[in-house]
Amino acid sequence: MSSSPTLDADSQAHSLNRLYSTFTRLLSVLKDDILLCQPHNIPTNAPPPLLPPSIQIFASNALAIPEVSVSELWNVCKSDVWDLSDARLSPTEQELFRKHGWKLGLTSVTLYPPSHHCSNPDCLAVGPLKKTEQRQVVVYTHSDGVVPARAVHLYCRGCNTNYHHNFSVQGGMRRYYGNTPTFIQIGEHQFADRKLVGLWVSMMLLAWVSATNCARTYDMALSGQQGRDFAAGGWQFGSTLTTDNVWDAFIILTLLDYHDRKETCLQVPHTGDQKDRFTEAMRARNREVITDGQDEIAHCCDKCMRAWTDSDGATRDVQIIVGDGLSMGFRRCQAAHCTTELQSNRLRFCLVHANLEHICSIVGCDAPVVPGKKACTAPLENEDNGDAEDILGDEGDEWFEQIEGDGAAAVAIYRQVHPGSIGIDDSAPCEAAKSDTGNRKYKALFGGLRTHNEQILVRPCGVIVSRATFYNAEAVSNVLLHLQKTFSVPRAVKPEHFVYDTNCDARQQVLAHPDEWAWFLDVGMSVDVFHFLNKHSVTHTFCQEHCNPAMFPELMDEDGGWFFNTSVAEQTNVWLGGYHSMCREMKPVKYSFFLDEMIRLRNEITVAKLAVDGHHPRTRIVSSAS
Repeated sequence: MSSSPTLDADSQAHSLNRLYSTFTRLLSVLKDDILLCQPHNIPTNAPPPLLPPSIQIFASNALAIPEVSVSELWNVCKSDVWDLSDARLSPTEQELFRKHGWKLGLTSVTLYPPSHHCSNPDCLAVGPLKKTEQRQVVVYTHSDGVVPARAVHLYCRGCNTNYHHNFSVQGGMRRYYGNTPTFIQIGEHQFADRKLVGLWVSMMLLAWVSATNCARTYDMALSGQQGRDFAAGGWQFGSTLTTDNVWDAFIILTLLDYHDRKETCLQVPHTGDQKDRFTEAMRARNREVITDGQDEIAHCCDKCMRAWTDSDGATRDVQIIVGDGLSMGFRRCQAAHCTTELQSNRLRFCLVHANLEHICSIVGCDAPVVPGKKACTAPLENEDNGDAEDILGDEGDEWFEQIEGDGAAAVAIYRQVHPGSIGIDDSAPCEAAKSDTGNRKYKALFGGLRTHNEQILVRPCGVIVSRATFYNAEAVSNVLLHLQKTFSVPRAVKPEHFVYDTNCDARQQVLAHPDEWAWFLDVGMSVDVFHFLNKHSVTHTFCQEHCNPAMFPELMDEDGGWFFNTSVAEQTNVWLGGYHSMCREMKPVKYSFFLDEMIRLRNEITVAKLAVDGHHPRTRIVSSAS
């Protein structure tokens, strides 16, 4: 029985439609390659009349049609090819590139600069740029795994500017284009899909996933590299994602988003190592957070500010801030009060104090060290009859205790790993002073020293207003200074009340030195409810008389309960402490940059939830009378 002519016609029409669609989609991702081979007089905003030979051969082999048919098909559908943008190829179409395109230098992803023309307003060159440099790259994508690609640079002879996919290079400086691109260059031969980088940032923010585990998760679950033979296509480097790739992606995306918000341009050196390229840009962002405050510095809402009527019938706004410290930090110079950055985390001293490397590590001893050791020749015995350096590790507080008794003096070694962080009165006697029993403590600093703690200021609604690194101790004078500096920046409004677990010591300092701490004289200062009930003695007269939260009716609601959450800082530190292991080996600039960005993103989520829950987040404006 012969087939129906109608069915044959329908089948033929279907085949032609599929051929037309595949041809259009394949060539739509090659538009830049098509333009590059055209003469200078061909406009770049319209499809050219002819296809380059390599693309004709590719289309012929991929679609199994003669080259003459490719030219005819191009004449019919070139307008549709030019109008189609952001076409996502199917796995079958990507396989056509692997089989027929790679050997011709064609890939399904080709990363050109945004324009084929020089964008320098001072350049006299006209016409499209034709001088190119191509290199093989890999693109880490969210949906298609690791994709082999080519990056094409266009060079302008008129102004010596080299245009890359993300940035232009002139005079040794990279100048990034406005608007964050779809694919971000994160290495010399590596690009990452912006959606994928956003996923990594979200994993860090919400689940404390390290960059190492982000890379491992991608390689195991999303890369699909097991089914791709990159070496067969001539790619000279592997497709495995590294921890450094993830960190570079985080830094670059964060900086690009920051400059997009500011409507400025990110500029970094094009020369030098990748690990140092963005340091100054991060440092500038860190300085801005210090001088201008976090984005939510002026935040207020119904959970952190209330209109309160006092006993005289006067109504005023009351907004409180809660502070607390967390024992985490980065490696620092061991010299007292030095904040100079270490050249390497393997070193104990900065360049300024490098000579101290040859001085005995026992605090207070100025004798030179024994060659190859970190201590002098003074006879010391320890409780394990071994070398002090072998017993003590690189972390925690360490000290010697000299036991003065009959016979020769002996020295016992003690160690406290990861001491907690709590506010201390820095006017109190040093705990290392000689005790009444005759024992004396000597502290030894054999290993690396870290900053003491991170101090945060949080609104009762959960918005983090400020973070600061305390180098030596959580002294209450530092806490007071941190609070005053935070609310002395532009847009900030001085809080009416400050809650802190050791406010009794802080308040005593304020009252003892009213001229120095005049800023605090009209600020209420109380201990948070939990610490007041559980940690502060009822016999501490000053605390009971000056820092009892029940003494401040503005902190209480109509039913006699607490209007504000005064434990919010400790609750927030549970989240912040999740980054302890991720940050421990970071250098100071990256450390602050990372934590400040995590805080900014967390604040965005918090404010959005406050709005959904009907707490009316808004900006508090300084009144003209204040």
